[in-house]
Amino acid sequence: MTDCSHHPIFLLKRLHLATRKAFDEALTKHGLTAAQFEILQHVWRQDGLEQRTLQERLGITSATLTGIVDGLVDRQLLIRRPSPEDARVKQLFLTDKGLALDTQVKAVLENVQERLLEGFSLAEIALLQDWMQRMIANMGEPSQDCC
Repeated sequence: MTDCSHHPIFLLKRLHLATRKAFDEALTKHGLTAAQFEILQHVWRQDGLEQRTLQERLGITSATLTGIVDGLVDRQLLIRRPSPEDARVKQLFLTDKGLALDTQVKAVLENVQERLLEGFSLAEIALLQDWMQRMIANMGEPSQDCC
């Protein structure tokens, strides 16, 4: 039997799981899940984002997105409003509370990233980012701006 533990696919999977665990633990302090953070991240970048556009970007079902957004609305982090052009279209807006959370959560992300990249030089980090972008492109995924 071949040892697959050093194959890049499995190393990337282990890295993803370890990073996700650290990020989830850090987000818990702010009462957020990774799924909620991901939605907030998009609305922090584009207040008034249409819910269906967000669904397409995330590649999740309408029911899944609705459930997560409902939780953020209940926590008074987001407001859902009908679009002025089409009342069937729902837009997501930040509340003051949701906007204030942006700075706090970005600090969490920075802390996890510092832990992840500890011991790497700036040149190594730039090279790693380039390689990861190339791997994403190789898999046919579009480039996305983040944070």
